[in-house]
Amino acid sequence: MKKMLMISLIVVFCLTPILAQTVIFTEDFESGAPSSDWEIYWPGEEPIQAMAMAEAPTALDNGGSYVGMIWDEDISYAGSANAIAGEVTLQNYTIEADVYCYNNHPNGSAYTGIIVYADSSHQGSASHGIYYKLAADFDADNRFRLYNNQLSGWSYTFVENIDASGYDTEEGWHHMKLQVETVGEETHFTCWYDGLELGQFVDDGDDQYGQGKFGLWSFQNGYGIPGYFDNIVVTQEESFVDEDESTAPKIFSLSQNYPNPFNAGTTISFDMNEAADAALTIYNINGQVIRNLIRGHLDVGGYSFIWDGKDELGKAIPTGVYTYTITSGSQMISKKLILLK
Repeated sequence: MKKMLMISLIVVFCLTPILAQTVIFTEDFESGAPSSDWEIYWPGEEPIQAMAMAEAPTALDNGGSYVGMIWDEDISYAGSANAIAGEVTLQNYTIEADVYCYNNHPNGSAYTGIIVYADSSHQGSASHGIYYKLAADFDADNRFRLYNNQLSGWSYTFVENIDASGYDTEEGWHHMKLQVETVGEETHFTCWYDGLELGQFVDDGDDQYGQGKFGLWSFQNGYGIPGYFDNIVVTQEESFVDEDESTAPKIFSLSQNYPNPFNAGTTISFDMNEAADAALTIYNINGQVIRNLIRGHLDVGGYSFIWDGKDELGKAIPTGVYTYTITSGSQMISKKLILLK
């Protein structure tokens, strides 16, 4: 499986297809209300709400004043709650979010997680529509679950149970990330939790689904437990070909990030005048690594990266002055940027 590069926009001067990854949706609820892009999945379902951070079970470190919350308040859907957004034709994207994960809740198993490839109108499943979800299931089973909602009793047409042993399953805020990619007649997934890869999986069954919306999910059978979410980012991967080699960079250079100062995201651009192993890294004022944005072999070309102001674990970093550095062989260039909240 071809893994996504953490690059938001790439322009490489070559004649072969290349990948571009662009931020297509963000949500941090700091306006005090959810984005109007959010939709309900089932008729009559409770919509997503923006709640004061103080109303969450615990505050999210480096979080803002608000978080998102979904729940099946009246148990009309047996405790299952959804919030979805985007286009039903979306393919090849990644959703990540800070998710409040429960552990051995007194009312029984409580699952929270993120959704990809959702289509409430999809025909042919035993339930209403279809979606895939990555959920934290930290009860006696102690697992992560990647599965779809094509139910037949309590059986699914696609399910992967991932042992959570060795991971931090303490109740509280954790960072979840799910990449989905359609490859021919297969649907491929890569899952992360607190910055650690959980594995890569493939749905190649007769009921696999290859496109759809993204979203959030919460479930507790018969109770409708609230699910809390924050710092949601969705990026989409696209491929294209650039046949113009005449404007290939003549020098190795690093541009000033824009905007600067920034809040939610800033673009860092640089030029590679020769193919080489390269690294783009963010440092704090003490010289400690905050985020490795790029590390690997790059061809000649111009590159841009949209940094979301988060560290390696997907946690928002505090206001301050930071340094970003591009290295290529013996060449190195550094510039400063300012994060304001």
